[in-house]
Amino acid sequence: MIRSTLLTLAVATAFAPAALAQIPFTFGNVVVTRVGDGSSALSSVGAPIFLDEYTPTGVFVRTVPLPTATVGANRRIVVRGTGVSEGFLNLSSNGLSLLVAGYDAGVGDNSATANGGFRENALINPRVIAVIDLLGNVDTTTAVTDAYSGGDMRSVASDNGQRFWLAGSTGGTRFVANLGDSASLLLNAGAPQNMRVVNIYDSDVYVSTASIGASTLGPVKLGSGLVTTPGQLQTLLPGFPTGPSTAAGSPYDFWFADPNTVYVCDDNSVASTVGGIQKWTFDANTQLWTVAYRLQLGGVGANSGARAISGFTQNGVTTLWAIVNPAGTGSSPTELVTVTDTGPNSVVTSLAVSPPNTAFRGVRYFGLPTTAQRISGLSCSTADIKVDGNGQIGTRLRTTVVNPTGVATAINYGFTLFNLPLCTCTVLSDSVILVPGESSTLTIPNVPAIIGARLYVQGVNALDPAANCASLPFATVTDGFEITAQ
Repeated sequence: MIRSTLLTLAVATAFAPAALAQIPFTFGNVVVTRVGDGSSALSSVGAPIFLDEYTPTGVFVRTVPLPTATVGANRRIVVRGTGVSEGFLNLSSNGLSLLVAGYDAGVGDNSATANGGFRENALINPRVIAVIDLLGNVDTTTAVTDAYSGGDMRSVASDNGQRFWLAGSTGGTRFVANLGDSASLLLNAGAPQNMRVVNIYDSDVYVSTASIGASTLGPVKLGSGLVTTPGQLQTLLPGFPTGPSTAAGSPYDFWFADPNTVYVCDDNSVASTVGGIQKWTFDANTQLWTVAYRLQLGGVGANSGARAISGFTQNGVTTLWAIVNPAGTGSSPTELVTVTDTGPNSVVTSLAVSPPNTAFRGVRYFGLPTTAQRISGLSCSTADIKVDGNGQIGTRLRTTVVNPTGVATAINYGFTLFNLPLCTCTVLSDSVILVPGESSTLTIPNVPAIIGARLYVQGVNALDPAANCASLPFATVTDGFEITAQ
């Protein structure tokens, strides 16, 4: 029922297509960006991009080509055939859009910056964002003309498929406010400016970088929240290296399994002690991230590098899918691999090898879109609330009160909708569960019988000086969320 509803919603809100609609992507499958059509060897010239869909066990399903010709407002999009830092894939936070960044140029076009290649001037060859909906419709109307001239257009992230955060090699992390816009805004203050993969986790923006000059090798957090204004500080996750070391040498894509676990891809391979999938964990006592172990195709010590990663955690078990380069740091061959993380001896299994004259670049697990729906107009506080999770049974739901104003903070979970006005506040639900603290992680039971049940979440600021209601004399409340189990 939930899946049918989500597909109906996707059809109703589908973007204007640059190609005929395809059959829907299948929830639970894996999507890979493939560069090149196999007709000729990859080189530095423009190469076509394809989205290849696989089952979680590596059975090929179908491919969706991205446009190589301009049609109306929709642009062409290519990346360099041997540009290993380009072509990363992302999935919007709401789970309704896949995203790829590239250049408005033709297949076979020169990419060199010294003689008029498509990387030289974004005004002539705009940096394009491809948004692909659940049905395979492609929108490439967003073409930025003010960023990454002379450099690489690498990755894009979005919360809703309508606004975007960009990462590239010459212009830092940038924001595009609307689908179809041509202008962007630089977000980060100061170095580093050479960024790699941008991701959104728990309603915050993170970007990877390997900038030795800026003493930053790993994911940085950009400001706080879904930042859209300039001057944002970049904070390297504490514990990640600030210079060459054996901890991380060349980080690319990364995936948070939870607030205390992040998997980072390092593309070092031959004669490396850091390449592969690194598992980092956060120690609440030391307040530092440390490497727990690394996972590699071929086993411990194989030194196979990795560049892209995605994952899914259900019932406490994390399964990963990654793109690795077992032969070295070059672009081909590449492999789609999977691993269930049971510890440092977990076996990494190859699922698919890029065909001759092609390369895999990005990967995303295509999970169920989130059912979390914000309910506004309840708050009588300056505090806010955010929810991360899709509502699927067996998965975790993380709730955080942002900028709490009370002496004590709690999170209410309820199962019956009240919407009860109390002065300037509105109590959302029956508040069956009260969890003290500013954040809470709740595991949704893996019980099929609860599919379709609704959960209501709201923050409470206890002993809040702003409280001025006789009915709630010591507290204020935030807005809320409704989450449907699926």
